[in-house]
Amino acid sequence: MKNTHQLRRDTLSSNYSGRDRYDLIIIGAGLSGLSSGLMWLKNTTGMKTLIIEKNSYPGGYSTAYERGGYVFETTQLFPDIVDILEYLDIDLPLKRYEKNFMRRLVVNGDHVEQYLIPAGSENFTRYLVEKFPADAEKISALMEYSVDLFKQVRKLKVNATLKDTLATPFKAPKVIANLNRTYSGLLDKFKITDPRLREVMETFTSFSGVPSGRASAILATGAMLSSMTRCFRPLGFFDEYPAKLAEKFQSMGGEIFFNAEVEKIDVKDGVVSGVIVKGERSLISADKVITTVDPMLAMRRLVGDEHLPEKYIKKLENTIMSPSSVNVALGLDDRIDLTKLDLDYPYNVVSTGLGTAERLFNAFLAGNHGFSKDCFHAAVICPSLTTKTKNTITIRSTPWALNGWKELRESNYEKYQAEKEKLADFLIDIAEKYFIPDLKKHIVVKDIATPATYARFSGSPTGSIYDMASLVTQFGPKRLPMKTPVKNLYQPKFAHGLYGTMMNGVQVVDLLLDRKFNNGNSLFTPGQSGALTQNMHGA
Repeated sequence: MKNTHQLRRDTLSSNYSGRDRYDLIIIGAGLSGLSSGLMWLKNTTGMKTLIIEKNSYPGGYSTAYERGGYVFETTQLFPDIVDILEYLDIDLPLKRYEKNFMRRLVVNGDHVEQYLIPAGSENFTRYLVEKFPADAEKISALMEYSVDLFKQVRKLKVNATLKDTLATPFKAPKVIANLNRTYSGLLDKFKITDPRLREVMETFTSFSGVPSGRASAILATGAMLSSMTRCFRPLGFFDEYPAKLAEKFQSMGGEIFFNAEVEKIDVKDGVVSGVIVKGERSLISADKVITTVDPMLAMRRLVGDEHLPEKYIKKLENTIMSPSSVNVALGLDDRIDLTKLDLDYPYNVVSTGLGTAERLFNAFLAGNHGFSKDCFHAAVICPSLTTKTKNTITIRSTPWALNGWKELRESNYEKYQAEKEKLADFLIDIAEKYFIPDLKKHIVVKDIATPATYARFSGSPTGSIYDMASLVTQFGPKRLPMKTPVKNLYQPKFAHGLYGTMMNGVQVVDLLLDRKFNNGNSLFTPGQSGALTQNMHGA
């Protein structure tokens, strides 16, 4: 029987007026683009604002889609951004994970160890102390330090002034101390040497496919605390969230142009002048442009090297984008009772032991993959336990490189399909062995995404599924700045996941409005973000 739930993304339509000039154009109706548009309209008056989206729906990588009567989702976790929902007046029914944040399995040969990681930093600390009593003092000290470090991140200013820079060592000394520290280095600082304990702690760097020995300690700490402090998922499908954001944006006077792909970001004398959309004859002019697409696509292709300084081009060339992924979405028959399998967590994660992330990432950098029966990392998510619809699960694995996937898809589609099936079988075997016995007997629908899928969907030259890789060498001042070398062209790329993408919108709008929105803060600070009442035309 076909799923009767209509996807909310399919209820939206363009309201593009055909105007030839806007105050602000945003490229991409993903969560970064939508949050940028909403924060901008909420804090300005009379601004003509356009979001251009090449797909027929909003959300980017955060959406849901239907195959063979089943609805699959591309997002797993809704972190603690309730204050942003309230600020934007978005009513989204959420399920809160009160007890546990993750079911974590570590495989060492024939031995499998399970950890039920609780939600909340205090609960997590108690749990670790119970599991590793010999390291109780080290654990408590590490977690106390981590919480304080994240608090100090809130004191940072984006696009810091000289005054801000001089004040940072006094306001956020732990941030300064960790700017060049990896997460592995942070564990070393607290003398965390037990390999079992390190396996658990390094779970939080694996979210982005980066090993702890290369991941930024600050980003990893932020990912851990922002995800587990209060974690949710929508009670409905994940496409409901971007749909509500898009509807809110349109209701505030914003325009969205769906099924429209930007062909060129037009630059005149070093200043952005607007964009050209494929199939459209004339330039759509704009005072300011925000691009939320892959920076390699935006700057190298849409802007063009002729408008960029050599130093910036070099920085782009040396930037490592986040790894890609292989996802297997499965629709299952009703003979299996998923409620009895202890899967109702934001993540059910299984991987081989310490060193796995490093081996997989090295293979990714070499343009290959390091997955085998003795070396793997995968997550199993079961959204139908919340949506109460037909049984679905998603198996997600990272890191993967684009490698030859794109060329294979274009040159030999039959072989491409066969390779996809081979990988899907490998991941299904893992899910069946560790989480869902006899899984293969219940599969009705199978949908497989490879790095080529992501490259085709987003236009990313590498098939990247996030932002720039969360390496310590690409953190903070070393990342590509929001201000591009082209005047009035902005590229907000903050961090991974739903939390980070929403912060993109907060930060770039605060920059556009000269800190009159969020006081220059790196994270959303509701108490200091009162809406502007004056007309900010020309700000």
